[in-house]
Amino acid sequence: MKKIFYLFILVTFFACSSDDPISEAVIETVENVITDLAATGSVSQQTPVEAKKTIYGKWNFPNSGKTSTLSKSRSCAFDFIEFTDESYIMALILEGEKITAFGSYVMNEDSSGNVSSVSLNFNLGTSEITIATLTNIVVVQNGENLSATFTVDLSIPDDASFAACNSIEGDYNNVGKEEPMEASTNAIEGSNHEILVNNTWTLVSIVEDGEDVTSEAFEDFCIDENASYESGQDVFIDGCSPPTSLVLSISAFGSYSFVYTGGSQGTLVQVDPWNWTDDSQTAMIVGEDEDLITIVSLSNTSAVFSSSYNDEDSSGNIVSSTDIITFSSPSN
Repeated sequence: MKKIFYLFILVTFFACSSDDPISEAVIETVENVITDLAATGSVSQQTPVEAKKTIYGKWNFPNSGKTSTLSKSRSCAFDFIEFTDESYIMALILEGEKITAFGSYVMNEDSSGNVSSVSLNFNLGTSEITIATLTNIVVVQNGENLSATFTVDLSIPDDASFAACNSIEGDYNNVGKEEPMEASTNAIEGSNHEILVNNTWTLVSIVEDGEDVTSEAFEDFCIDENASYESGQDVFIDGCSPPTSLVLSISAFGSYSFVYTGGSQGTLVQVDPWNWTDDSQTAMIVGEDEDLITIVSLSNTSAVFSSSYNDEDSSGNIVSSTDIITFSSPSN
């Protein structure tokens, strides 16, 4: 079956202290073709354009971060929040299981045109709601490291599987920013790294050994794994409709996300690590299993990847297969 989809194991979806107050917005940046990777300042004193630079990146909550113990067996905590130019990923840990939310974010402005808060939106399929609001965001530099303080107000719907996490809203300090990849810091315009990171990619097709298996790959989301194992053949979940779209985003901070939409299960999000195999930027190591993905061709409008692997056929024999995965960039 389509190795490229099995490389990525599906997860569950769904103020700076100082004696002197900050009196003006400070934007300290490192010139880079990807974005400003080291912007700092108080978001409440910044325009939306400035604030986007300040919050851009992956913010990891420390182990000492605020955690709500709901009972002896139930607890929730933030793992990380990552902001790109247009979207966010928020990861929570609930009862030891990672819950990942994805959506657009909105810079809310005050009467002066500065950012008063940042709203995180979540698509329910039929409507879009705000599940979190961040205020009092301040990013500072300590030595070579960046960290943030902010207040989180959560409004996760009561019927959501992770509604219990509403109780972890509050003030957070010393939320560290992930170090950008070396290739991000040194990116040049037109490089494979710059093209991958600066575009959002929509799946066009998956071709396995010459056969188009795109629809089959989406249908896998509706397979009942337990029933299929017991019967020895694919058993589909009653009433389930598979996703119709997959969007790939590749982060400058060493992670990538798959966002599946259009199915009866709502928006499904998957996040995993990635890195280049070497400075030639022609092949990537992806996922926890460090699988190899090779670039066949790449431009600002199209990305074609290759993945070769061994699989077991119906007779138990090991056979070699190759997937060719094609994405397009909807922004071009």
